[in-house]
Formats: sequence, structure tokens, C-alpha cells
Amino acid sequence: MHMEKLALHNFRNYKALTLALDRNLNIFLGANAQGKTNLLESIVFVASGRSFRTQRETELIRWEAKNCQVTTLVTQRKSTERLQVGLTRQPAKKSYFYGGKAVKRSQYLGRLLTVLFTPEDLAIIKGAPQERRNFLDGLISKVSPVYEYELQRYGQILRQKNQLLRTYGEKIFASPELASWNEQLARQGAKIITRRLFVLRRLNLLARLAHRRLTQGEENLELVYQSAVFLPEKSKETEIEAALLAAIKEKNKQETKVKQALVGPHRDDLLPEINGINSRLYASQGQQRTAVLALKLAEMEYLKGESGEFPLLLLDDVFSELDELRRKSLVEAIDGRVQTFITGTSAENLGSYLPTGKFFYIHRGEVKPYAPHQ
Repeated sequence: MHMEKLALHNFRNYKALTLALDRNLNIFLGANAQGKTNLLESIVFVASGRSFRTQRETELIRWEAKNCQVTTLVTQRKSTERLQVGLTRQPAKKSYFYGGKAVKRSQYLGRLLTVLFTPEDLAIIKGAPQERRNFLDGLISKVSPVYEYELQRYGQILRQKNQLLRTYGEKIFASPELASWNEQLARQGAKIITRRLFVLRRLNLLARLAHRRLTQGEENLELVYQSAVFLPEKSKETEIEAALLAAIKEKNKQETKVKQALVGPHRDDLLPEINGINSRLYASQGQQRTAVLALKLAEMEYLKGESGEFPLLLLDDVFSELDELRRKSLVEAIDGRVQTFITGTSAENLGSYLPTGKFFYIHRGEVKPYAPHQ
């Protein structure tokens, strides 16, 4: 899988831009705040219809413009197709096109897969549990639009139950609705946890292999699933549902006091362990950064296994964060296999690490070919 061309119209600080891309490596250089990350954001947007930087999607539309579009030509195996995502300001609405025809989001997703690695991804290890849940849920959603729907449905049920708790407080036991929402929460939550555990078994294997390569076999990485309920290995969905419902009933009084649901996949965590030790609390920043890199490489391999082709790899100012050993290990993992997009402020020393590709220089939203001095 690779992109042949990328075209932007009124996206962020780009009024109009069309780029012919290298099928292996594309490097975007320039000072800060010139539009390098915007290009990576446009690739994620055309792949998923979402931004990795903002929840207010109208911010993607260039100032004073009414709409924006991102279009790309994607080659998979022996066929090339045109993908496009459009966004209007008023009303705020997205549209998806595949092969020139309008399609639903569920029909569009999965046709272009990406793995993004930014310095902020260190939060996957050292941040709050939601960061780790988002990482796993985002990975699953890339290859399973149904799972994205299941998450949305769970969120709706959770909001309804929390509203009920806020409305009734400790008087909620007089409401006949509570039992119904608890049952729905357990049923929908079991679907999510079952899928998470299934994917995590494969992801952990891939992450362990990647991490051992990065650390010369000295360290082992594993994500341990933590839940309010006991989850034996290969638990059945019905067993998880029953365990969730029992745990919810145990927490009923506590939930009425805090006025929010305390049991379910929205409260679960993925404990990152290095050699059996909680890396979020006790690992060095270098160890944490290596663990995140291993998880991203594992995500790349997982998506390849699910789709049959490698996803696009997007590295936003990452080389400056890695030491020489990690840079070389990363290049070995991607060289000739994965179409990669890299941003940075300088071409200095890149030539000794990177295979042949296209260099671009970005200044105030203008992109020009660039020949670095090596």
C-alpha cells in the first residue's frame, strides 16, 4: 500500500497543493510552524476522516474558506484508486468519496491505513489510562468499522446511565431504569473487552519481538490488561458480561455517591510492563520512548497482518528524539517495506540513516523539492 499523489485544497495553511510522492520515503523539512505537521495531518484525515490534533474539525479549513478537501491516489496490490474526504464549515459536515463515488464512512474506512508516531505519543506509556485505551481502540477501529460502532454505542449507554445517576442520586434505586441500563452496559462492555483481549494477545507478541530488537534482547515489553473484573485467559464474552454485571451491582451504592459508572471498559487500563515492572512509574524516559516505538512497530505489523499490506508510516519530528541505535533500528524496520513520511527541521545527519527518497522543503505553506547536502 502506498500513495502516489496527495492533493490539498484549503486544508490548514495550504490553499492548493499537489505532490507526487516517492513510494518508499518522503522527508519534509523546514522551520517550526510552516506546515510540516499539517501535511501528516492531511494524510491521517484522508485515511480516517479525523484529525489527530483537534476535536474541532472546522479548524482544518483554511482561514476564510468555506470548505476543504484532501484527495489521494492509493495503490494497493495492482490497483490504484482515488480517495477523498471533504469538510464544510457551515454546516460542519464531512463527505467521503471512493473511486469518484460518494460512500458512507463505514464503506470508506480501511482503504488507507496509517501508523502515526509523534513525540506526544510518550503519553501512551506515561499518561493516563485513557491514552492507552485510545491507542488500542484506535488500532482495532482501523481494521474494524464495526468496533468503532460498538464503542459509540457503549458511549451512548454510558452517558444515559450517568445522566440517570446525576438525576436521581441515592434515590436511583426507586427508578426501574437502572437495571436496564446496567444490563445494556454489561452486554455492550463485554463485546468491547472481548475484542480488546483478542487483539492484545497478538499485539503483545509483536511488541515483544520489536522491543527485544530495539534493546538487543535485554528487555521484555508487555501490556497487561487491568479491569474491575477478573478475566481468565480466553474468557468468553458471556462470562465477561456476567462478571461485569456482578461487579456493577457491587458498586451500586458507590456509584450513587459519585454519580458516575465505575465499572466497564471505560475504566480499564493497559499496564505497560518492562521486565515485569510498571514502566509508567519506574522506567526511564529513554526506556519509555523505546517502548512506544516498539508499540508503533507492532501496530504496523499488526495492520499488515490484518490487511495484507503495510500501512503508511508517519513520523512527526521523531528522529530528533531518538539516539543513534534507535534510529538505525527504525530504518531497518521500514527500509524498502513501508512508505514512510518524516518531518524534521534539518537534513543534517539524515543521509547516514535514511535510504533514498524524496526531500521537500516547506516554508509558509509552500512545498518545494529539496536536495540536502550530505
